[in-house]
Amino acid sequence: MSVERNRATGLRFQEAMNRHDLDAVAACLAEDFHYHGSDGKGPRAEDRKAYLAYTAGLFHAFPDLSFDMLEVVAEGDLAATRTRITGTHRGEIKGLPASGRELDLEFANVMRFDSNGLILEHRDYLDALELMRQLGAIPAAAPS
Repeated sequence: MSVERNRATGLRFQEAMNRHDLDAVAACLAEDFHYHGSDGKGPRAEDRKAYLAYTAGLFHAFPDLSFDMLEVVAEGDLAATRTRITGTHRGEIKGLPASGRELDLEFANVMRFDSNGLILEHRDYLDALELMRQLGAIPAAAPS
């Protein structure tokens, strides 16, 4: 198990996401990959096929979606990142119609790699309330 190989896979994954290249994203994922995260509507867990379908929908909903990896820490079979995601909500996703609003959100994730250096597990940790607020799905809190 190589920390540098795992880190390189994580960076390739981010680059593929930024290019909206589903084939390159898929090439970074193990066959038995699992995703755990939230899309603002609550927690979800997906296998490889479901994750790639969701990611395709994300690229459609945010045609200018961009990921900026701000920090990466890798040890053993794990890598953790702090990432900034930006984009314009131009298409429907998970029942939420396009709002035209700008998304600018930081989140953290943890990736676990298999013995081949592929992503076996991916967990996102984000402020789902802030995500929904930015997209106009819920109103901003009134000042106190």
